Amino acid sequence: MFIKTSGGAFVSGARVMLQGSGPGFRNLPVFTPEGAPGAGGTPEGGAGGEGGGDAAAFLATLNDDNRTIATENGWQGVDGVFEGYRSLQDKLSGSVALPGENATPEQRAEFYSQVSAGWTPKDGYQFSMPGNLPENFPYDQDFAKEAGSWFQEAGLHPSAAQVLHDKWVGKMAEQFTAGEQSATEAATQQAEAVETAHRELVKEFGEPSSDGYKNVIAKAGRARDGLKSAGIDVSDWFAEKGILTDPDDDGNQQVADPTAVRLLAFIHDKAFSEDGLSDLGEGGNGSNPFDKDKPDLKTQSELLDKNPARAKQLIEAAGRNPASFGL
Repeated sequence: MFIKTSGGAFVSGARVMLQGSGPGFRNLPVFTPEGAPGAGGTPEGGAGGEGGGDAAAFLATLNDDNRTIATENGWQGVDGVFEGYRSLQDKLSGSVALPGENATPEQRAEFYSQVSAGWTPKDGYQFSMPGNLPENFPYDQDFAKEAGSWFQEAGLHPSAAQVLHDKWVGKMAEQFTAGEQSATEAATQQAEAVETAHRELVKEFGEPSSDGYKNVIAKAGRARDGLKSAGIDVSDWFAEKGILTDPDDDGNQQVADPTAVRLLAFIHDKAFSEDGLSDLGEGGNGSNPFDKDKPDLKTQSELLDKNPARAKQLIEAAGRNPASFGL
């Protein structure tokens, strides 16, 4: 910076105060050539400040904008400016520059990688469980751990990872609750269907303890087993259609549609004549000699004596116990 003297010359260098009188002189801070007497020394009449001059003299050399900045930062001399600059350098050395508008995707990804490295947990996320979950909700701890590794790979902040975790768990809880309700409704409907089928069979064939009821159930069971041995498993098909319930602990299934029982009983009577299940009587009248309501004692005796295997078959078809006939 150069300042013109009263003699028209320009000088530069260290600050000094010139005092004089006359039209061309006034107390001004000027710069004298480097190495000149008084350069870098304490101005006459001024106290020593940062950078070899007092604060007022230093500030007087600045324009209004710079003087405002110096005042706000407490700079009272050149040394203060350099100290502020070094402090700024220290702060900037640990900073990361924001990508500009023209930054490439790779540059943006690198920026996020640098930023997220400071908050991504090295030992994995510690998720807290959201409230209001179903009491028997099957929380998948293994999947949560796997999802946490994905979040870690993506550099998610722990708070963001927790939000995603809670959203996922909440969605799973909704689906679990809906599934539980659906299963309960289906079980209720099937129980009602089983009860309805039971009432219809009782109405048509008598009470469960009656031979008629036992007979038709036995026919249906034998027809089902016969079809299965022939490679036709109607049990699975009936179960898929909701006609049979799922097996209980003993493997028993309940009928939810009386038509299935009638169908199997019909198949029993019409399709298994070779087993003697169609023409049950020796006289060809189609009756079962072991029928409790219409027993044929003569035929029973002959069958028990000559063909006990067939007799047992007919006894079971009639819903009776072969042991009662000595078999």
